[in-house]
Amino acid sequence: MRKKIPCYKYVLILPLLLLLLAIFLSYDILHRTPPVFHRHFPQGVHEVVIPPVTGIRNNLLNQISLIVEKSIADGKYPGAVILAGHRGQIIYQGVFGNRRIVPDIAPMQLDTLFDMASLTKVIATTPAIMQLIEQGKLALDTPVAYYWPAFAKHGKDAVTIRELLTHTSGLPADLPGPKNQENLIIYPWHGQQAAYNEIERTKLINSPGKKVVYSDINFLVLGYLVELISGENLNQYTQNHIFKPLEMTSTFFSPAAKLQGQIAPTQIINNHLRWGEVHDPTAYAMGGIAGHAGLFSNAYDLSIYAQTLLNNGRLAHQTEQVNYLLGPLTILKMTTSQTPKEITNVRGLGWDIDSSYSNRGILFPLSSYGHTGWTGTSIWIDPVTQTWVIILTSRTHPTPANENAVPADRQTIANIVAASITDTPVTNVNNTGTGELMRAYQTNEK
Repeated sequence: MRKKIPCYKYVLILPLLLLLLAIFLSYDILHRTPPVFHRHFPQGVHEVVIPPVTGIRNNLLNQISLIVEKSIADGKYPGAVILAGHRGQIIYQGVFGNRRIVPDIAPMQLDTLFDMASLTKVIATTPAIMQLIEQGKLALDTPVAYYWPAFAKHGKDAVTIRELLTHTSGLPADLPGPKNQENLIIYPWHGQQAAYNEIERTKLINSPGKKVVYSDINFLVLGYLVELISGENLNQYTQNHIFKPLEMTSTFFSPAAKLQGQIAPTQIINNHLRWGEVHDPTAYAMGGIAGHAGLFSNAYDLSIYAQTLLNNGRLAHQTEQVNYLLGPLTILKMTTSQTPKEITNVRGLGWDIDSSYSNRGILFPLSSYGHTGWTGTSIWIDPVTQTWVIILTSRTHPTPANENAVPADRQTIANIVAASITDTPVTNVNNTGTGELMRAYQTNEK
């Protein structure tokens, strides 16, 4: 007769078996080839309006939806809003996919609010700085330290406002800090003053004026200068002097909680969905208001801003006190090349003109200008053809794709819109820059 094992011995054997199983599974997971994750977003909304406008080849504009919907199906971004105008008229309006996937699926809408990310630089901070220059309160080539003496620490005494605006200051791209599991910086400090203290301690990585290094710190400094010179915080200043005069009623920092349902959320960070809160790590640590990021807006408001610049700064809704956002010559200065000829990433004051990461495409003239945002936003404006293109996606939602398809889509859509224009003379118009050719032939600067 077989001898029975006492019950208490099972209690001792069971943990040992579980431990062996855990070791086996751990080894298997560590050495197994990781599975390929196929992203696929639901098709969602497809609403396209292409009005009949003289001087536009509508058949080309029909191609835009094919590009966007393929990217949605491939899991590149969950949805998009695209708006384009020409000579004061809307020529393309497209609403695609969904504005969010989690916590539930919600269809994209034309008035969806997006986290503008770095569009904050040119929609809020740059015009604010240019207004103060117009008023004689700032000088373009005066060192920043003249207005902010503590900025001069660690060899930054000669950095000028022009160099901040053109990203030739020599400052690094970001303030330093540890990164989390999503490879985003999570700062150990909080608040605006803490950020400014960090800037004072920051050292240059290049000599000023020699090289373009796209830097959020440049616009953190510029945002602070707006506050120092005007006596208003950046949120107040931009509302009072930019957005209210333009009647951009859906553009603001730190959106109210009641607007959450209208906002396209961004990324899940540390198991928390950024929804109505700024995605950018530095702006987030500063409380949501900063010169480089933090603004929320929609396609309609951005179209007002773009058209105002094409109208030489003249406001569509004028008052007795305010007729212009900026003067025509100020806009010309801001949106034409302000970098030395040997620098191939051509920048205006705040604006991108012809850089390696430009959303211009290859057909719009070199006199055009624009900017992009990390979250998937962009704007391009061309005074020669009197055309603007706005592309808004939330590409980081719910997590960023391994491959960022938005830059390629932006450039392709810009080319389609530019190619559709037939009512613009091309005499004395240049759309091929030295930087573009150097990059095309792989001889761009190191």
